[in-house]
Amino acid sequence: MQTADTQSSQKIDGKKLRDELRTWRSQIPDQPAINPIVNVAFNLSRDLESGKIKFQDLKDLATRLMDRAAIRRGLHLKEQIGYVDDQTTLAEFSKFVAQTVGADPRGDKAFEAFEQRWSRARSGIVFTAHPTFGCSEALYDKIVSVAMAGTAEGQQIGVPHRPDNGISLEYEHKRVSNAIDKVRDAYVAVLNTFYSVSAAGFGDKAYKLRPKLMTVASWVGYDLDGRTDINWLYSFVIRLREKRTALIDIRDRFQTIRPLLGEAPDMQRLVRQVIGKLDLAVSAVDTQVRAAEQANASGSGDLLAKAANAVTAGDGYNMVSFDSLLQLFDQLIDAAPESQAKRDIASLSGLAQATGLGNSHIHLRVNAVQINNAFRAFVHESWTKDLTERQAQARIVEMIRTVKPETVNFETLDLEQATAIRQFALAAQIRKHVDRDTPIRYLIAECESPATILIAIYFAKLFGVDDIVDISPLFETPAALETGSRLIERLLAEDAYRDYVKRRGRIAVQTGYSDAGRFIGQIAAGLAHERLQHGLANTVHKSGLTGVETLIYSTHGESMGRGTHPGTLRRRFRYLLSGESRWRFFRHGLPVKHETSFQGGDGFMYFANSQLATRVLTTVIMDGRDPGEGVDPFYTDTNLSLDFQLRLRDYQQDLFKHPGYRALLGAYGANMLFKTGSRPVKRQGDHASERGDPARMRAIPNNAILQQFGYVANVVSGLGAAVGSERERFIDLAKRSTRLRPLIEMIARAKQLSSLNAVGANGIVFDAGFWANRASWGREPHLEAAFKTLSTRLLGDTRSQAVNGLAHHLRLDAIELHGILEEIGIDAGKIPDDHRLELDLLHAIRLALMMRVFILAAQLPRFTATTEATYDQIFQQALALEIPEVIRVMRQAFPRRDETKASSGSFTEQATYLPRGMDDYGRIETEILEPMEAAYEFIREVGTGISHHWGAFG
Repeated sequence: MQTADTQSSQKIDGKKLRDELRTWRSQIPDQPAINPIVNVAFNLSRDLESGKIKFQDLKDLATRLMDRAAIRRGLHLKEQIGYVDDQTTLAEFSKFVAQTVGADPRGDKAFEAFEQRWSRARSGIVFTAHPTFGCSEALYDKIVSVAMAGTAEGQQIGVPHRPDNGISLEYEHKRVSNAIDKVRDAYVAVLNTFYSVSAAGFGDKAYKLRPKLMTVASWVGYDLDGRTDINWLYSFVIRLREKRTALIDIRDRFQTIRPLLGEAPDMQRLVRQVIGKLDLAVSAVDTQVRAAEQANASGSGDLLAKAANAVTAGDGYNMVSFDSLLQLFDQLIDAAPESQAKRDIASLSGLAQATGLGNSHIHLRVNAVQINNAFRAFVHESWTKDLTERQAQARIVEMIRTVKPETVNFETLDLEQATAIRQFALAAQIRKHVDRDTPIRYLIAECESPATILIAIYFAKLFGVDDIVDISPLFETPAALETGSRLIERLLAEDAYRDYVKRRGRIAVQTGYSDAGRFIGQIAAGLAHERLQHGLANTVHKSGLTGVETLIYSTHGESMGRGTHPGTLRRRFRYLLSGESRWRFFRHGLPVKHETSFQGGDGFMYFANSQLATRVLTTVIMDGRDPGEGVDPFYTDTNLSLDFQLRLRDYQQDLFKHPGYRALLGAYGANMLFKTGSRPVKRQGDHASERGDPARMRAIPNNAILQQFGYVANVVSGLGAAVGSERERFIDLAKRSTRLRPLIEMIARAKQLSSLNAVGANGIVFDAGFWANRASWGREPHLEAAFKTLSTRLLGDTRSQAVNGLAHHLRLDAIELHGILEEIGIDAGKIPDDHRLELDLLHAIRLALMMRVFILAAQLPRFTATTEATYDQIFQQALALEIPEVIRVMRQAFPRRDETKASSGSFTEQATYLPRGMDDYGRIETEILEPMEAAYEFIREVGTGISHHWGAFG
C-alpha cells in the first residue's frame, strides 16, 4: 500500500522520524537518561518555532499517522466481531440451532425440549451513552467501512479526528436509535434462520414457537444517576417516540411481506386488520408525541394538561399491548400458502414480542441515596434514627406487606419532587399508556444495603408496578463487590423479597467495572466480579428458589473493555462471565442470564450496519449455551489464586494513592480531551482543587487520561507484586489455566500499547530544568525570554518530579512484568513494532504542540487584575491547557481593532493621533492567541488519534 509518507510533497518524513525513535531506543541501554519521545518532540518544537517547518506541516504528518491508526482500528474491529460474510454468520447460527433440535426431531418429547430450550433469553445487550463519542459520526462510518472492506489497501479517512460538536442527549439518543435499528434488522434475520432450521426438523408447528433468543435494552434518556438534566417529561417523550418508531417499523416490515400472502379473501381480510390496527396506533401515538413535545418544550402547565389528556384519551386506538396483533399474526401463519411467508410472519411476530411497544426494553437508573431520601417522606424522622438496621428492615417489610397501591396521573407525576419516586410513577404511566407488557429495569447505583432494595420494592408495590419492574442493585465499588452476594443472601431471608422475585421470576443484579477498575485495577476488579458471581450462585442455590433466574448485567466498558480487549467478542463475554461462573449455576440447575453493555459511540460501532449487528447478535445468542464441566487449576489451586488477587488489589490500591498518580491525572485533567458526551465530566460536588483526585473523577475520563499519558497503569501494573515469591508455580498455572491466560493476555495487550517514555515525556513541560537548558545554549535567542519565564515560574512546580517518580515506580514493576510474560511465552511489546512507534510519534508531535502552547503562554502580556482573573491565574490556566478560558479572558483584556468600526471620513474634525495599542493588540491576537488556539485544538485531535491505537476512548 502506498502511503502519504512516500509522496514527494510531504514536508516532514514520518518514516524517518519513526526510524529515529527506533534508533534512540537502541541507545537507551548505554545512555539510560535518553527519552526518545522527548528528543523527537524537542527537535520538532525547535524546527516549528524557527520556521523550518510550519504548523500545517506538523498537522499533515499527524493526520497521516492518525489516518493509518484509524484504518488499523477498523481492521481490528472486524477481527473482534469475527465478521467474514453474511453466509458464514448465518451458517454458524444454523448449525447452533440444529444442535438444539436434536438428532431425532420426531421423538415424542423432542419438540417440547426444543421449545423449552428457547423459552427464555439467556443473554442480552444494553446500550448506554456514557461519554465515549470520541469520534464524529462521519469518522466512525469511515472506520466501519474499513472493517467491511477487510483491507487497508486503497482506504482513505479524509475527515478530522474529533467528535461531533455539541454532543447533547438528543444526539446520543439518535445514535443509539440508529444502532437499535440495525439490531432489529439483525434480529429478524436471525429469527428467519431459526425458523428455517426448526421448521426443517419439526414442520409447520415450528412457526408457532415464540423463541426468546436474546434481549436488547437502552438506558439512554432514562439514566438519572449523576445527572440532573433529564426531567420525567423528556423521558416520557423519548418513550413515546420509541413507541412510534416501533409501530412504524412493524408496519413497514409487514408491508414488505404482504405480496407473499396471496389474494385469497380471508387472507386479505386479515391483512387489512393488521394494517388498520397499526395505522390507527401510529396515528394515536403521533398525536401524543406532538402534544408531549410541545409541553416539554414550553414548560407550560396548560400544555402539560393538554398532553396528558391526549395520552389518556382512551379512544380505543392507542395500542398498549401487541397481544391482538400477535393473534392476527398467528392466523396469518396458518393461512399463508408458502413456507417463506410463514417464516417471515413468524419472524416479525417474534420481533414484536421481543422488543414490545418500543424499539427496545428500557432501563431506569437512580442512586441509592435518592431511594433512601425519598423514603423519609413516608416515615417519621425518629423512626429512622432510633432503630437498628435489623429493626428498620423489619418495619420496611411490614410496610411492604400492608401497602395499599396508589394511582397516579401526569399531574401528580409532575408535582412529585423525589426523583426515585418519580421514576416509579413514570414506570406506572408507561405501563398504563404506552406498553403494559414489556418489563422495565430499575437500576440502583451505589446500593450497599438490603434496606434500599426493600424500600424500592415498597415503592414498586405502592404504584402497582412490582409485577413488571425488575429492581436491580449495582455492585461497582470494591466493597460492594465483596459484600454483594451477602446482601442478596440477607434479602432472600425476607419473605417480602422472596415473594417479589418469585413473582418476577428473576433476581436481577448489575455489576460495574468503572469504580472498581479505578480503585483496585481492571484485573483485580474482574476477579472480584467473578467471586461475586460464585457467591450469587451459592446464595441462590441455598435459598431453595427453583426456577428463579439470576440476571447478571455486566456494565463492562472499563479501560480495556470496549475496544482493546484482546481476542474476539466471545472471549470478551467469557471474561465477563467465565465458564466456571456459568458452571456454578448450571450444576445446580439454576437458570442464569448474562447481559453486557455497549457504551457510546465506540460501542455502537459494533452495530453500524445490519451485517455487523447480525454477527454480534449471533455471537451473543450462542454465548448463552450451557457450559461444559471442566477442571481449571485456577479454581483448584485456590490459595495461589486468592493470594494473587489480593496482592494485585493491594498493589493497585497503593498505586491509586501514589502522589505521582494524582499529579498525572491532574496535570491537564480533562482539558487535553474533547468533550465526548452529554453527561458531566466531573462528579457532582467536584471542585477545581480536586481535579487530580482519582476518587473525584469519573472512570472514563480517568482512563482516557491514562491512555493519553501513554500508560494504563490500572491494567498493566502489579503483576510482579501479585505473583510474589511463587513465580514458578504461578507461571506453570498461567500456562495451564484457561481462566488465567486471558487475564494475563489483557495485561500484555495493555503493555504493548503503553510506554513509560510517554509518561515521562508528557510531564517534561513542567520541568524548569528543561526550559532553562533550552535557554542556556543560545540556539533560539528570539525565545530566550519565554524560556526564562517558564523556568522561573516552574521552579517550585512539583508536577514533573511527581510524574517522573511515578514512572520510576512503574518501571520497577514493568521489569518484573516483562520477565513473567517472557517465561509464560506472551509478547508484551518489549521491542515495539512500527505501529507502536507511530503511537510514540503521535505522542512526540503532541508534545511539540504542548511546548508551543507553553512558549506562547510565556509571551502573554501582563494585564490589570480583574474580578475575573489575574495574570498569574491565566498563566497557570494556560499551563493546565485551560486554553478556551485563557483565550476568552485575553481577548477581553486586549480587544483587537474592529476594522468595520474604522472612520470612513464622516468626522469633519481631523486628528493626527491614533491609539498606539490598537496595532499591538492585533499582534497579540495573530502572534499569540490564534496560534495558541490552533495548537490546542490540534492537541486534542491528536488525542483522538492516540485513542485509535487503543480502540476506544477511555
